[in-house]
Amino acid sequence: MNSKYSKKDLKISDKLIQRVAQYDAIAFEELYEQASGAVFGLAMSILGNYDDASDVVQSTFISIYEHAKDYRPNKKAMAWIFTIARNHAYSILRQQKKHQHVNLDDVYDIGEESTVEDDVYKENLVTKLLHILNEDDRQIVVMHAMSNMKHKDIAKTLNLPLSTVLSKYRRALKKLQQHLEVNDDET
Repeated sequence: MNSKYSKKDLKISDKLIQRVAQYDAIAFEELYEQASGAVFGLAMSILGNYDDASDVVQSTFISIYEHAKDYRPNKKAMAWIFTIARNHAYSILRQQKKHQHVNLDDVYDIGEESTVEDDVYKENLVTKLLHILNEDDRQIVVMHAMSNMKHKDIAKTLNLPLSTVLSKYRRALKKLQQHLEVNDDET
């Protein structure tokens, strides 16, 4: 699944956040370019839904823009950004639990075949597959496979040893592959 959020570099400097705090539009654009892919990956790993993850990206960057002045330089800018993103993602989860609804498109088959339906099918399949994994494994898979983060960057971000990230990633892929093989008729 290709994302419109691309990951370039995860080394976000305190100075960049300070420039954003001064409402520097170029700094804000640079921050977005550098961090939006990672934020999307984190949100996708928590929510398992492309649209909700996209909403988290928007909400996160609005919050960053509004609260950059409150950031205390400590060379952990990505951790600060991920905390904001995680809070927005969990807020969406809480809202969903309160307001669970039925999607009418899922209930009624409108009988039209289109590439949109194929895209929705693929997105739903990815979402179902991601929910097979536990949250930690899902986070690692999404950050690597969908946000193009390197395993060493994931290890730093999640504060885990690189070997742990690599083994969790391999086990998660194997689990997904086994599930696809066993449930080939259902998917």
